[in-house]
Amino acid sequence: MSTLPGAWRRLLNRFWFVPAVCLAAAVLLAQGAVAVDRALPDDLSSPWVAWVYAVGIDGSRAMLSAIGGSMLGVAATAFSITISVIATASSTYGPRLVRNFMADRGNQTVLGVLVATFVYALLVLRTIRSASDDLAEPFVPHLAVNLAVVLAVADVALVVWFIHHIADSVQVDTLVHGARRRLLDVVERWHPERLPEDRARTGGHRGGGGEVSAGAVGYVLDVDLVRICSVLEEAGARAELLPRVGDHRLHDEPLFRVWPEERAEDLAGPLRRAVRIGDARSADQDVRFAEQQVVELAVRALSPGTNDPYTAINAVEEVAAGIVTAVSRPLPGNTVVADGVPRLRHATVELEEIVDMPFDQIRPHVGGHAEVVLALIDLAARIEAATVHEHLRARVREHVGTLLEQFAAGGPSDRDLARVRARAGLRRLGDAAVPPPE
Repeated sequence: MSTLPGAWRRLLNRFWFVPAVCLAAAVLLAQGAVAVDRALPDDLSSPWVAWVYAVGIDGSRAMLSAIGGSMLGVAATAFSITISVIATASSTYGPRLVRNFMADRGNQTVLGVLVATFVYALLVLRTIRSASDDLAEPFVPHLAVNLAVVLAVADVALVVWFIHHIADSVQVDTLVHGARRRLLDVVERWHPERLPEDRARTGGHRGGGGEVSAGAVGYVLDVDLVRICSVLEEAGARAELLPRVGDHRLHDEPLFRVWPEERAEDLAGPLRRAVRIGDARSADQDVRFAEQQVVELAVRALSPGTNDPYTAINAVEEVAAGIVTAVSRPLPGNTVVADGVPRLRHATVELEEIVDMPFDQIRPHVGGHAEVVLALIDLAARIEAATVHEHLRARVREHVGTLLEQFAAGGPSDRDLARVRARAGLRRLGDAAVPPPE
């Protein structure tokens, strides 16, 4: 988890990054095309070249003015559509998904190319000279003008694709699949199939040590373990990172404990710089937040205002991918070892917390939706079948028992209750808590 990839991801997720790159490319392209036009000979007798050069001074100016003005208007329309979609997604699916729209590379590219076409046309337009101008002899950059036409045609195709993309991006299936991919990515990061050679799992917190305060208020977003260990190695010290990624810290709350204690003050600055604290949580390294985004879709779908149990079922089915991956692997390492010395111990998200989240957060909102209960039972069965940790099997059985008790207490129909009990019995989950069907 080096600093560069994390910083690069944050830069790429900025909404302005891709448009800024497109604008820079437009400036270079305009200057390059005009320079090539100046270098070409004036007398080109080829009929193909003559066809390209058919547009005169006034026609070139009119064409570039039309292209620049229309593309700026289309860019404004595309931006308005994007803002409208963001507002809709925020109110319907939750405000935490808004950042996913802002980081969407398709939206960034469309806006960037449209604005870049406007800038390109403007820069080429200013180079056109007529005989009436006193600044220089007449000049028309024919190649650059025709390249503007090609860009305009490409922009039309891009706008058509953008309409399809923006309509597809607000589909609930797309949102759930995107949240599942982010969950799988962060699970792969913290729960590898095999522990790396420089990772180990140790138990218990050490006493004593010098405290390093957070020095800022916000959520722990990124932790650069490699950089922290490098700092500790150079100082001949050891440390423990107290909060997990996603935890909230106040300015004076402890961030690290350092041994020997007297080195804490000297290492405070370098250690703080290796931990990024921000105002809002991110799914880049935060397993709990990535899982919560999927679960939140289910919770919102079950709210009285939405009442969409099928979206909730979809979310439950998709969150299984991340949970099953995590529980089928060894416990994650919580200690970084350098040259045989355990330099850094850090807190991890335990498997129990990953397993509990969908059951604890969705169960209170299930109500009489038997299909959602069946989906949660299937989720428990998948976890029980995939896990290599025996204590998790007992844990999911307990969740199923609690779920069935709550569902039965809600007064469902006899048919729904029989279906739920039959599914739990078929899955061999929560047997002790499930009375046989009458």
